[in-house]
Amino acid sequence: MGEDDGKGDQTERAHGRPVSGRLWKSVEKQRASVLRNVKAKQTSWDAREVKRRELQLIRERQEELLATRKARLAEIKAKREAKKARKQRNEFKNASYQVINNEMTIKSLSKKQLRMIKRTRVSKEGEVELVDAYAPTYDPKAKRQRRRR
Repeated sequence: MGEDDGKGDQTERAHGRPVSGRLWKSVEKQRASVLRNVKAKQTSWDAREVKRRELQLIRERQEELLATRKARLAEIKAKREAKKARKQRNEFKNASYQVINNEMTIKSLSKKQLRMIKRTRVSKEGEVELVDAYAPTYDPKAKRQRRRR
């Protein structure tokens, strides 16, 4: 009766291969709560101040790089827009047009031909531009049409 046959007490585990066959699983040697209660290593005030200064310098450098990049991109965008406007003006100058005065000519055109028709319009900036035949006008004198209910 005083003998321990090993059946009642299971605190000790048999070492070797796990029964489940999962060889990568390690055997627990302590509770998970022990790992949770580990205190972080406390650094001195001077060390924290040094680290804070380093982080501040890094942030300033990042902001500086970001500002230069934004400026460069804005410059590229402005150049692109200027080039596009210049190209559009040159195309407008060099193009040859056929003026249609007769209303019946327009009425007899097919849908595909009507899509090709353009008209000139003065933009808000004061430049003459080509737009679709049914595009809205920017004329301030034109009456506003109200929807009827």
